[in-house]
Amino acid sequence: MKTICLLFVGVLAWHGASLRGADNWVRYTAQPGGGKVKVEGTSTVHDWSVESKLIGGFVEFDPGFSFDNARPGKVNARVAVLIPVRQLKSDKTKMDTVMYDAMKEKDHRRIDYRLTEMTLKETPKSPEGPFLFDSTGELVVAGVTNKISMPVTMTRVDDDKLKFSGSTSVKMTSFGIQPPTLVGILSTGDDVKLTFEWLTVRKELPAK
Repeated sequence: MKTICLLFVGVLAWHGASLRGADNWVRYTAQPGGGKVKVEGTSTVHDWSVESKLIGGFVEFDPGFSFDNARPGKVNARVAVLIPVRQLKSDKTKMDTVMYDAMKEKDHRRIDYRLTEMTLKETPKSPEGPFLFDSTGELVVAGVTNKISMPVTMTRVDDDKLKFSGSTSVKMTSFGIQPPTLVGILSTGDDVKLTFEWLTVRKELPAK
């Protein structure tokens, strides 16, 4: 647990330094223990899934964006997310080892995501309702970068917390990952589904 916490703090510090010039942007950072990402797939024997409860990173909104007066259209935002590959786990040690090898974890220890475009499609119908976005970004897995699109839901938990959720499907081979097989026993499908929930907390940026 100590190692995870140190990694989490180091990641946030690195991202903070990388965007220090973003004057007056409103930043929400990942809440430790407040995220979950699930990867689901199929095989010729049974369906499978792995999950991580560690999602690092942040969301930043242009200071001109207001949740109370938001209107549909493009939103000026920055998002950077990372997930340590070894935090993805099933309940089967052998399966996890095969997965880490397939994902080339020794050379590419984390999954990264960077937002490139976000569009607000629908505002909440009630104070507790969700904002609905369309998003486009770059997903980096096993050292390979691909553009992905996905609908994202954002809910205001309170004045200082935002919860994001969404899902999309990708192919392993599009990231240079060969679907694992055991000759004569099973083979896994190329398509996988990614689902996430992510809690972020508002953070005041230090004055320059």
